[in-house]
Amino acid sequence: QKGHNDTIRVHPMNSENRGEKVEMICEELGGLKRSGGIGDILAGSVGALLAWNKILSTKPYSSGNSDTNMDLALSCWIACSFTKRATYKAFEKRKRSMTAPDILEEIGAVVDEVASSTIQS
Repeated sequence: QKGHNDTIRVHPMNSENRGEKVEMICEELGGLKRSGGIGDILAGSVGALLAWNKILSTKPYSSGNSDTNMDLALSCWIACSFTKRATYKAFEKRKRSMTAPDILEEIGAVVDEVASSTIQS
């Protein structure tokens, strides 16, 4: 069903990451059209968030209490949320003529919106 929930599953893959399986549900409402390129936007968002997570998991930023499987799942979940929210906003503006570049135009505002709602003044 379009706009339906997506499930993110992370399974331990090697001896270094012997944690529990992590499963998260992305309930963010997406747009009602699937255009080519949305998967590329999602993949790029996942890559960026994983890179930021890697930077923040190194000294001097890290507290040393990192769960690799949970960090991976959260990065995927946040990327999914960003992409679905940006797709929703692009669809609201462009309806059936929405394409991937329209979604890219919304990503920055979506990231700012989410970040500003989590920053405590």
